[in-house]
Amino acid sequence: MEKNKKVKKPKNKILVISEWIITILFGAIFLLIAIGTVEGMSKKKQNHGEILRFGLGTFVVQTDSMEPEYKVGSAIITYKDSSDNIYKNFNKGKTIDLTFKDIYSSHVDSNYEGLTDQTNPTGYVMTHRLRTIKYNPDVKLGEGRYIFVVSGINISEHQAQKGQYQAFTEKELLGVVQSNSQFLGGFLNFISSIWGLLILLLVPGGYMVVVSTLDIFKAMKEKEDEQENKMVVAEQSVSSGQQVQLSEEDKARLKRELLQDMLNKKMKAKEAEDKKENK
Repeated sequence: MEKNKKVKKPKNKILVISEWIITILFGAIFLLIAIGTVEGMSKKKQNHGEILRFGLGTFVVQTDSMEPEYKVGSAIITYKDSSDNIYKNFNKGKTIDLTFKDIYSSHVDSNYEGLTDQTNPTGYVMTHRLRTIKYNPDVKLGEGRYIFVVSGINISEHQAQKGQYQAFTEKELLGVVQSNSQFLGGFLNFISSIWGLLILLLVPGGYMVVVSTLDIFKAMKEKEDEQENKMVVAEQSVSSGQQVQLSEEDKARLKRELLQDMLNKKMKAKEAEDKKENK
């Protein structure tokens, strides 16, 4: 029965293109994160120890002072816009929530919307709603030209009775809130835990081990198929009377096999003669 040569099926073009797109996409995301992290680390001192990647920051809400809009445990994404733009947008009547490092200790008198008492600086990152801006054009930008007066929006009794506010300058500003997400907050809290960190490391590691193992078996199978195809071609060529063009490696291998076969036959013949003599 004549053997047919196995033909290796080419990969589907759509599958190949999809794999390349996914690889390039993940590579670009990783590169952007890496560059952003390096850039954020270089400006860490300017942002009071916080890492802002290309001006973007992600923070998890720790208190209920901004509920119901920002739930405890949700994440907010901020962008460090210029103080000039914040001032212009606020004067246009836009609602602005600011994230800042609460370390500004100078007192600012304010009776804006019932705000009466300035809290003492906590040293933590906070996010509150902008109530008013004190602007002093005679002060150099970056040294207190703008004083932002902010407070929480929670109207529950334990928050509303206090009438407290915070005041800080452009030096303590970390960003303007762009969006918030409870899902992202839960994810950030999860990966910051021991179990979350382990899973984050083990899942990609396990995936790489599985993929690498499959690639090894695939390469071994392809090598076996290639050798089988060579033998089939050789058999077909011999049966059809065609001259077989073998490589030096194949010639050496066939020579070793023939010699081994001859030695085996001689040994079997000798064993048969010895048996006859013993009888």
